[in-house]
Amino acid sequence: MNLFSMIPGNFFSLLSSGNREIYFDALMVLNDFLKNNLTIRLDDYISSLIALIEDRNFIPEAEDETPDLPEAVQGEGGLAPNVKARLILNRLIKTGWIDKEEMDGTFTEIITPRDYAIRVMRLLDELRDDRVHEYNSLVYSTYSALKQAMAEGPREMFDALLAVRRNTEQLSYELKTFYHNTRSYLKRIQEQNNVNDLLENHFEKFKPLADRIYHPIKTMDSIHRYRTPVREILSKIQEDGELISGMRERAMTVRKYETGDEAGEEILSAIHYTMDVYENLGNTTDEIDKRYHAYIKNSIDKMTYMMSADQSVKGKIMDILKAYGKASGVEQDRIGGILEANICIDRQHFLDGESLFHRSILSRRPDGGALEIADQQDFADLERLAGELKNMYSLERIRRFVEGLFSAAVRDAAGNALVESANIYVGSDSDFILLILSLLRSREQGMGYTVELEGGRVKKNGYHIPNMKFRKKGR
Repeated sequence: MNLFSMIPGNFFSLLSSGNREIYFDALMVLNDFLKNNLTIRLDDYISSLIALIEDRNFIPEAEDETPDLPEAVQGEGGLAPNVKARLILNRLIKTGWIDKEEMDGTFTEIITPRDYAIRVMRLLDELRDDRVHEYNSLVYSTYSALKQAMAEGPREMFDALLAVRRNTEQLSYELKTFYHNTRSYLKRIQEQNNVNDLLENHFEKFKPLADRIYHPIKTMDSIHRYRTPVREILSKIQEDGELISGMRERAMTVRKYETGDEAGEEILSAIHYTMDVYENLGNTTDEIDKRYHAYIKNSIDKMTYMMSADQSVKGKIMDILKAYGKASGVEQDRIGGILEANICIDRQHFLDGESLFHRSILSRRPDGGALEIADQQDFADLERLAGELKNMYSLERIRRFVEGLFSAAVRDAAGNALVESANIYVGSDSDFILLILSLLRSREQGMGYTVELEGGRVKKNGYHIPNMKFRKKGR
């Protein structure tokens, strides 16, 4: 069926209008009425619109007929709220979203949304809802429905097969959505050059998506556990001619099909579709695993690099130069002497309209032997600095850092050491970096603790850290 033979040509004009935000809110108000009421009184809807748009700027469309009356104008030439509400209602009627009629046997006016408009409003409502929805156990539901129906009969099997088809379509959609979203998050890592953006991308966007889809599929709703039993049951159904015949009779009783052959084709189509999807689920989950682990690795690598950038030799030299700029004359001389004795630097010249230019005199640097180190202590300090840079954020250091956190721990019901974000002291950038790395690497093998995220953030000594609990694993 051609879509635009069913809906008006100007149906979507509301969402491209200059008043699209107001129209969208008006549709969501209508959708809320639809959720809670069987009939929608026109007066109730108008009252809700007036409350919605009372203080908002609404510009009538070119073809709208505005009343030319003094009471229609309010404020500095703006329309009165009741007039704006009526114009919005008329626009919904003209573009084919709703119909206005009278309730049977009364003079009460009601509004009735068109069937296609109800579906579009539901879609818009889902798009605006950014809450994380729990994942339903689609694989286990499919397995349990088929197993139960096998023990009951053709009538139940036909109903179960319809549910199995819907669950399988949703499962395929969820997996593909997660796969493509992971690709987009990988691309964001390349584009983001701020640690806060990376943390927000991981903990507030990617992690809820992974917790909703990836982890349930890998644990409680394991595809690898139920994939083979589902395919075996479907194979038995396909080979059982008596069962297929009974399912065709059940299909005809609901008058969904005109002929038995048509019903039989639909039944076999549902069986073949489900078997094909479950046959390829192994490859699908393998590709998702690759993308998931690639995202985790790239996210940690870039975050580690960006967090440690200021601890590089370049960053330390920048700190010294900043201290030199803020120091007094005597202190500047002392710092300058240290720099001249330990670092080979050149003066930077530039030319502008107010400069006096002196041509540089070229000279050949004579070859000579290595200079003696004036102070062995300075050399030892440089070796120590190099060692610190090499082992700055090793896995062993992360373990020692977490062990230090448990010094302020309490005991949970199982007797394991427990420390919360509120009791964690963050005294420096290094503590903050180690705390984040200990969270990111908590699931790696050999770590003697677990981390539970509670949601939200906690401010500690100027640092914003996730609200979480560190729990030492039982021995």
